[in-house]
Amino acid sequence: MVKPDIAANELYKKNIIKLNVTSLLFNNYNITYERAIRRKMTLSVGYRFMPKSALNDVPLLKKGIEIADEAGAFDDSEDFNIKEDMSKMFMSNNAFTGELRFYTGKKVGARGFYVSLYGRYTDMRFDYDYEYEGETQTYAMPISIQTKGYGGGVMLGAQWLIAKRVTFDWNIVGGHFGKMTGTANGTSDLRDMPMAERRDLEEEIESLGEVGNKRYLEATVTDNGVNAKANGPFAGLRAGFTLGVAF
Repeated sequence: MVKPDIAANELYKKNIIKLNVTSLLFNNYNITYERAIRRKMTLSVGYRFMPKSALNDVPLLKKGIEIADEAGAFDDSEDFNIKEDMSKMFMSNNAFTGELRFYTGKKVGARGFYVSLYGRYTDMRFDYDYEYEGETQTYAMPISIQTKGYGGGVMLGAQWLIAKRVTFDWNIVGGHFGKMTGTANGTSDLRDMPMAERRDLEEEIESLGEVGNKRYLEATVTDNGVNAKANGPFAGLRAGFTLGVAF
């Protein structure tokens, strides 16, 4: 008599709602819903949100600044400018991620080591109180930046059921590559700015979007301020830990 495959018929929880605890260090709130569609295969959708925050208020960066400050890293005037610039930079973002996972191991369900394929759409916004120092005048210029990007990638990780309904997911390492577009607008009265300084300002802004010998940022300076457009590739990494509830 052939015995039934107990593992194949084992009941398991097919749904998991997870919170990425690592993202909290960056003032990000990241929630994912994962659903088993086969014995060792799942689909998931995730949403990440970051409210508008000054960079020096992001918990991990704030702690890093405190440690560097205590070590005297900001004693130099140039380094102090970096610290001051971070207090003037505000950031917000949201992202949507779709993911297909393939789990290994004999235990059924979303447990064990896995490899995943994922796609991600990201919308990021920055606000920065920029100042350009000319030969005879300093120009105050609040700049608003918006970027949108989409791409796909691969991730390796492992997930365990650490209690009856509690899961622990370790995103070991992942990376994605895609395309990004963006705009930047800064309003200021630049009617008195000489043409040479306008060209220098355009050069300074465009150099921020330089990768290798190619530039992906084009800036224009007018009497009313600065406008810039970005169009190029982008890449990102994934790593961290999540806790979830299985049901």
